Order: sequence, then C-alpha cells, then structure tokens
Amino acid sequence: MSNEMIIIDENEIDEFSYSSYYAEVMFNEMKLSNATCFFYQYNERNYLVTNWHVVSGRNSITGETLNQHGAIPNILKVNLFFQQDVYMDLKSLNIKLYTESDEPTWFEWKEGHRYIDVAIIPVITPEEYRIFPINMLGDAYNEDTTPLVREDVFILGYPFGVDGGGGLPIWKRGSIASEPSIDIEGLPMLYVDTASRSGMSGSPVIYKERRPITLMDSQKKITSRYRTKFVGVYSGRIGADDEFKAQLGIVWKADIIEKMIKENEI
Repeated sequence: MSNEMIIIDENEIDEFSYSSYYAEVMFNEMKLSNATCFFYQYNERNYLVTNWHVVSGRNSITGETLNQHGAIPNILKVNLFFQQDVYMDLKSLNIKLYTESDEPTWFEWKEGHRYIDVAIIPVITPEEYRIFPINMLGDAYNEDTTPLVREDVFILGYPFGVDGGGGLPIWKRGSIASEPSIDIEGLPMLYVDTASRSGMSGSPVIYKERRPITLMDSQKKITSRYRTKFVGVYSGRIGADDEFKAQLGIVWKADIIEKMIKENEI
C-alpha cells in the first residue's frame, strides 16, 4: 500500500474512488489477510460493510476456518482518509470485531444452512477522519437506473493488497452475468464475469455509464453526466481455489444492507 498524500480535486479523481477502503484482518498484532470494505449511511448513522467471511474468519457455507492455523480475527484495521487542509493522508483505524463479553460487533444474516456473506458494523469514526458512504455518492436523476445483464460494472478494491496510488482502489471491470432481478439459489446475489483476485472481498460494486446527453437543472444547479448505481457487495469467486479458471464472481445485492440494518437496529 502506498501512503502518499493526495489532493482533493473533484475534476481529476472520481468520487467513487474515495468510497472503498483497504483493510487488514488481524488477530491482535498478527495480520491474517487483507480485504476491502466501504461505508453505508442509514438514518444518519454510518456502517462499515464487508464480507461475513472476512470478519468471522470462516467459510460462509461450510463454517470452516479460513486460516490454516485456525486463527480467528478480532480486529479490522482499516485505512481511512485523514483530512489535512487541501490534502488527505491515510491513517489506520482499528475496529474491534468483538465486545468485552465476546459478542460479535457485526450484524449478520443467515438463510437456511448458510450465512449471507455480508457483515455490517455500526461505526462512529473520530472527527478527523473523512469517510464517503457509498450510497451518498453518484449523479442525480438515477433513482430508476437499473443495470441489466451483460452490462459492465466495476469492483473497487485492493487485489493482493495493491492500490491505485494514494491509497485509492483498483477499478476492476466485470460484466453482469446473471439477470439482476432473479435471485440465485433463493439468495439475494448475482454473478459477474470477472477475473478478480484475493484481497477484493468486501469491495463495493458500482455501475457507471456516461449519459448520451447531460441532464441539467439550472435552478437547482444540478448536473448529471453519468448513470450510476450501487449494485452490491463483492464476496469472491466460484471455484476460487483455481485462480486461472475461476471467472465468475459473487455479488450480494445492495438491498440486503438496509434489510440487515433494519433487522438489527432498534
């Protein structure tokens, strides 16, 4: 991961590049793996979103531990933007995965015998950190935008822990490979055709397509050059043990986030 400061310039950096964050999965001071996460805002509260297998350290289908030594993570070390005048630096924030009474700090959702591979953690960040919730971004006039099968989407993450400079994510292109309106195996997920790699678990998946004609509202001073949509949470590949043959990625649909929050919050 690079750690140089970056200048905030909306004309040069895509706003969605600020929405995805590199994370190290830790057991105390020992790094177990790396992943990706992002923030979602609901009722003026911020929630960190990543995969269930990232925070639990277990396979969401079999329940088996992912670490070869059986280590279970207890900290998510997240690189967040730290505001310094016109610059933003990177500074890590440790997010505890368990309470003092050993209860998980994350929300989870189980369908039948398996967990939906999404975890949501209520987080209050210190004021000096600047976060960009994924659902607060995007152009106007996109309420009815619906990406279709075969259209391109982007997975914003950190493959093998690599960033795109300044701590910003890699934009990995993929195409929607299943009908987005149809659930797979009765679960709120869809497939994308992409050769993604480890470290991208927990990445936000977005749709962004240039409009043929820019939409404008001169009175409200609103301009919309792109069709944009937050599609969901990336959680790995089918047959992930084979890096060369596995080309189908799993995306948990965006709607599951608010369902999980509503189910768990009082």
